[in-house]
Amino acid sequence: MLFRISLIALSLLVGCYGFVSGAAELAASARPVFPDDPKLSTQLHEAPGWFGGIPFRSDLESNHTLIEALDAIRDGKVSPRSDHARSRVISALSATPYDAELWLALALLEAQRDPSGPTVVGALRMAYITGANDARLMPMRLYTATSADALFDLELAELARGDVRLMLTRRPDLRATLVKAYRQASKQGKAFLEQAVQAVDPSFVGALRG
Repeated sequence: MLFRISLIALSLLVGCYGFVSGAAELAASARPVFPDDPKLSTQLHEAPGWFGGIPFRSDLESNHTLIEALDAIRDGKVSPRSDHARSRVISALSATPYDAELWLALALLEAQRDPSGPTVVGALRMAYITGANDARLMPMRLYTATSADALFDLELAELARGDVRLMLTRRPDLRATLVKAYRQASKQGKAFLEQAVQAVDPSFVGALRG
């Protein structure tokens, strides 16, 4: 009898979890496409209050965390809103440390606080490591690296140089991204881009500066 009661209780628990998890998935927003420009536009569809209390749905929490982070990045300034988004991203990464988009969002949020700080470098390096072959993230990674004065880190500079090489040799559709990144880059970032492009395609340096 005790065994039967335990099985019934377990079945009810699993059924309730499945119902709540399904409801959360219906109420949650879809994961946004990571933009190639920091002046992005997203609209946050906030999850219901009970959403964050559902265990084992780190995927849904990650989606809403990314939306909130992108909204804070779009604002372009440090505020209680950006601080909350930053804390939420750090919390989400503890559950999904393989999420390259969240690492990149954290790098952008940290750059708002201290563009040359070590936390920017650390988060950006993780964005490269966890999303090495993700071409969707190349534009924003390069923008962050060249505008935030993070290229003093030799490992990060080499990773960014790899993105430049791929854009010039295998992704000609992203060449315009190089020009855009150059226009928004710091003095150090501009020098880096000129040297990286010169090493791969010297003929493109003129287009970069023009």
